[in-house]
Amino acid sequence: MAVSGWAKLDARTHTMTLPGSSAKSGKTSQTATEDVSNEKLWIVFRRAYQSVVELLEIGVTARGVALSDFIVLEVLLNKGELTASEIAQMTRLAAASVELTVARLKEQHLIHQQAQHTFKLSDQGRGMIDWIYEKHVGEIGSIFNILSGEQRRDLYQSLRRLGHSAARRRVAPPVNQMGSLTPWQLRRATEYMREHLSGPVTTKEIAASIELSDSHFRRAFKSATGVTPHRWLLGVRISEAQKLLKEGVVPLSEIALVTGFGDQSHFSRTFQKVIGVSPRVWQRDHDLQ
Repeated sequence: MAVSGWAKLDARTHTMTLPGSSAKSGKTSQTATEDVSNEKLWIVFRRAYQSVVELLEIGVTARGVALSDFIVLEVLLNKGELTASEIAQMTRLAAASVELTVARLKEQHLIHQQAQHTFKLSDQGRGMIDWIYEKHVGEIGSIFNILSGEQRRDLYQSLRRLGHSAARRRVAPPVNQMGSLTPWQLRRATEYMREHLSGPVTTKEIAASIELSDSHFRRAFKSATGVTPHRWLLGVRISEAQKLLKEGVVPLSEIALVTGFGDQSHFSRTFQKVIGVSPRVWQRDHDLQ
């Protein structure tokens, strides 16, 4: 049966008015209400998101283009010149993945590097992404055109509010406790660790970047975050590795190097110890290959 309207949720009552319902008609056969929990909404939202992403990703890769290549070309098409860090921020790709993708696109003459360390599309790159993007937009339309213009606007505004709400609820590390780090010190320390993700870094070096002694920094960092600097850095390295595994274009040996594990064996052992399964099994179980 075709869906004729978008279900509307009353945030105060958690009551959903389903498509085809009418408050004025008074006909129970045309009105249906259902209590919808936040958990049920999350499940439906996640399934819908995954289905849309999978369909669009298949459409891109079926044309012989690596997904990470398409994502970088797409953002350059829409945003113009960008640095590698800006590309990583806008695409949410792992920084190491962006570096590898940019290098590959340069070799293929699809992008140019500018004097100010920014990248822009070449004529060849623009022609390729224009061709793919036209078909990509058509596939997006085939998904969302089941909604009316009003329904798309409602969905757009609702998703923006959800995003803002999630952003506001991100856990902020405590910074007011005695002996903890100040906000700028915590920000600089974590930035320093991210900047040196692929190589060896000591707590003494991190502490020096915010003008603290090694011992003071280690105590203050744990007070601010609840974990040691080593554990925090390990978590970031594993998280970056998971992003690269999800993108599915970088071999394990390179993932190990760019995330600071030195070699594939060390990376695999550490990943299994932290996550509970090997990188290959994690990738397979998440249907990411």
